[in-house]
Amino acid sequence: MMISHFKIIHTTCHTQWGGLEKRIFNESVWMERKGHTVIIAAPRDTPLFLKAKAHGFKVYGIEFKRLSLIKDYKLLKTIFYNETPDIINSHGNSDAKLALLAARKARIPLRILSRHISAHVRNSWYNRMVYKKFCHYIFTTADYTTRHLQKVFKLKDMQIFSMPSGIVEPDQLWEKDTARKMLARELGLDPGTRFIGFVGRVSQDKGIATILEAFKKAGPRLSGYHIALVGEGSDTYINSLKALATTLHINDHLHFTGFKEDPWPYYRAFDCKVLPSIDINGVPFEGVPQSLLEAMISDCPVIGSKSGGIVDIIDPGKTGLLFDTSDPSDLADKIVQTLSDPDATQNRVKTARDHVKKNHTIDVMGRNIIRIYRLHQIKLDRQPF
Repeated sequence: MMISHFKIIHTTCHTQWGGLEKRIFNESVWMERKGHTVIIAAPRDTPLFLKAKAHGFKVYGIEFKRLSLIKDYKLLKTIFYNETPDIINSHGNSDAKLALLAARKARIPLRILSRHISAHVRNSWYNRMVYKKFCHYIFTTADYTTRHLQKVFKLKDMQIFSMPSGIVEPDQLWEKDTARKMLARELGLDPGTRFIGFVGRVSQDKGIATILEAFKKAGPRLSGYHIALVGEGSDTYINSLKALATTLHINDHLHFTGFKEDPWPYYRAFDCKVLPSIDINGVPFEGVPQSLLEAMISDCPVIGSKSGGIVDIIDPGKTGLLFDTSDPSDLADKIVQTLSDPDATQNRVKTARDHVKKNHTIDVMGRNIIRIYRLHQIKLDRQPF
């Protein structure tokens, strides 16, 4: 019998407020608006837990820590038996191993493992169980990740799907000049200051140091420009960036805004947004980044490294520019190219925005997910008793 509305439980062990957590929350709100019931199981008092609770979702606080494995597993089984959900979707390594096994024991009809990063997965016996037995489908956020997992675990096309996070476009965007002056005022700079920007987690794997080195190499070609880094980072890493800026003699041009609940005005303030994510030991970690999609739909020119899922959405010369990963000279040239040829840049901006509107909104993502839910239900209904 075809179910008109599903009950879905999302689990995650993650405790920050980044792309993964935004994906869970935005998807859940979209599903709720379509009439589905959503429950979220996450570590207590984390940003996702608190936002979900404040929104009105039913929430369960689960630690998902090594010392609480047995307790967490028993709690998950109890939750699944009591709630009888139609779908379980896990979003992290620690919770996937527990939640998917508990959901299998509880005979939950549809079990999904979401893989949000492109870091490689070992072909161990336990990983084979998780990726091939415990779950029915795998959702990735990038084609790179999909290809890797297909190769490692010999997965069929109908077992794994690239499902980048859908963007929730704001009702209204700031005027670019107003946003730029706002940022200049926030940072105590001249109203005419222009900005090269970054939005996201300020961490080493995001390759922030490459922006600083590229800025130095571009030198006089970036006269009047400053760097604005929007996002949180550890004190240790931020201090290392400040020390690097001092060494490069650009410390007066580097600014940290900290975390911003509303990043949209900052995309509008930038003359270009750079995402210089690096490969770790030759392996990318980046899926399709929400920050790039957000910048594109904000009419902000984008430049990204040739790493992981970044290449899924930056079509060089069409939707943005790519530079060789960890190569500040190449990045410097791409920044100057973006800023010095406004006609070509605006053509890319328009193409990028049209691409996101067509392929990467929350509505597109939600419809694609519901389609997989429905297909699985049809498959179950056809099975003999």
